[in-house]
Amino acid sequence: MPPLYSSVEQIIRSGRGFQLAFMCIVGILCYLSYYLGRRGKTWEIRPLEGLEAAYEGIGRAAEMGRPVMMLPGISDLGNPQTLAGLTVLGEVAQRGAEIGVPTVTSASHSAVVSAAEAIIRSAYTAAGKPELYTPGKYVRWFGWDQFAYAVGAAGHILEEKPAMIIYLGYFLFDVIVDAETGSRVGAIQIGGTIGSLDMIAQFCDYILIGEEIYAAAASITKDKLAISTIVGQDWIKLITVLLMVLGAISMALGSKYILDLLGM
Repeated sequence: MPPLYSSVEQIIRSGRGFQLAFMCIVGILCYLSYYLGRRGKTWEIRPLEGLEAAYEGIGRAAEMGRPVMMLPGISDLGNPQTLAGLTVLGEVAQRGAEIGVPTVTSASHSAVVSAAEAIIRSAYTAAGKPELYTPGKYVRWFGWDQFAYAVGAAGHILEEKPAMIIYLGYFLFDVIVDAETGSRVGAIQIGGTIGSLDMIAQFCDYILIGEEIYAAAASITKDKLAISTIVGQDWIKLITVLLMVLGAISMALGSKYILDLLGM
């Protein structure tokens, strides 16, 4: 009986009812935004400072006669942060190709290297300059290990001296090595990631905070379903912030109602 009692107690314990209701609300909001997106509903993504700075940086690179570098991090194609980074790579490479600014990159996984090669080739084709694409010229591979990649990318930065470096993907301590090197060559640096944002923020001039990297990718592709899922997440965040505000107010008034409701 004790194990059975314990299981029942966990279900009916104070706060579990609200948690269950909140989970249902999250599911409903995610489905609703996805459903509206499939039905053709469109939302506008506000201008992202980091993305706008990337467009300006391409023009700066053209004036200086230096390339642009984009680093997608140390993960593989199974990481959504890497996919967001590759989406931005395609946009930057195409805009650069249109005005004669080469975009270089490097990756630690062979699948990402292959994807980056295809993306840059497509960018030159879309810009009407397929003859300027040369396999192996724009994409480098320095090894799968985190610090082998970091040192290799740092050497690549010193060699190319890019006018702008974009770090967008999955990073760990490797980003410190590369971003510090980027500051040495005087590059404008733009960063975006989920886990190592504190390290990127120390060196970058502009940052995409957390899930803004997904918003940047959706803004570029104009994919209605991608934008709709971001909208659903924003609805959930608004509810969460509202609960935080109500909790702070209730605690200031000496009430623990919100905490009891949350089961804390």
